[in-house]
Amino acid sequence: MASLRQIRRRMKSIENIHEITKAMEMIAAFRFKKAAGRFSKVRVYFLEMEKLVSNLSSSAVSDGPATDHGGPRPAAFFGGANGGFLHPLFEKRVLKKKALMIVAGDKGLCGAYNANLLRAASGWFKQNKDLETSVIPVGKIAFEYYKKRGTAASLVYPEKSMVDLPLAKKITEEVKALFLSGQTDAVDILYASFRMGGTGQIAAHPFLSLNYLILPGKEAPQDVDYIYEPGFAGVFIGLLEKYLEGKMYMSLLESLTSEYMARRVAMKQATENGEEVLDELKLLKNKTRQAVITRELSEIVSGAGILV
Repeated sequence: MASLRQIRRRMKSIENIHEITKAMEMIAAFRFKKAAGRFSKVRVYFLEMEKLVSNLSSSAVSDGPATDHGGPRPAAFFGGANGGFLHPLFEKRVLKKKALMIVAGDKGLCGAYNANLLRAASGWFKQNKDLETSVIPVGKIAFEYYKKRGTAASLVYPEKSMVDLPLAKKITEEVKALFLSGQTDAVDILYASFRMGGTGQIAAHPFLSLNYLILPGKEAPQDVDYIYEPGFAGVFIGLLEKYLEGKMYMSLLESLTSEYMARRVAMKQATENGEEVLDELKLLKNKTRQAVITRELSEIVSGAGILV
């Protein structure tokens, strides 16, 4: 049995850790509340934007005029045959190269959050093993993980703790340039969706090309009558830019919110576990103390009997 001194020393150590985890839980709760407020507002805006852009894409797309060689156009054709235009972000390519943007955390102490993300990313690479794949790590954990393994990286963003619109715009422009230059034929974003009480579903979402916005014939909006000022091309291209920036911003923000939620839950569990261990040690201390007192009393009584 451990001595009282050893038990008290262990209790002091756990009390110190308990104070740290409790403080980290409070910090994570504050950051989570702030991030969740931002995310809820951005999500409402983005979903409406996505609905509008999808409706415009689906209602305005057409086969368009054939090329000079009589073959199909290399990109989606929008508008009428006269005055219509091609948009390269809707280009239908033969899929040979594919990139995965994985949005992980900058720090640990958030349970299995980062491990689950990296595991899901490994599954994505296995599914696309027949293609030439590359990774775009966002966050320190993902950056260091793929750097150690020598995985080909198209772009890198080692830190994501300061998620804001300028960062989302910067990443969007660089990923777009990657796609337009032909360095990749498609880009997916993998992140953990937000769910109260813990980490939500981890899934890869398509980012480029934008053909996923064009709904099938039965789902496409019918008889949508829009008025465009100054014209369809200007409005549509401008909306696409806003949509991509919004999708990137929402993905980063949702990932950050989910990370704070996971850290809050992990620190809460650690705090509760610490309290349970302290209760057990208090009980052990009392039992040990009682045993010491009983032994000392027995020795005193035995000694008194000898003297008599």
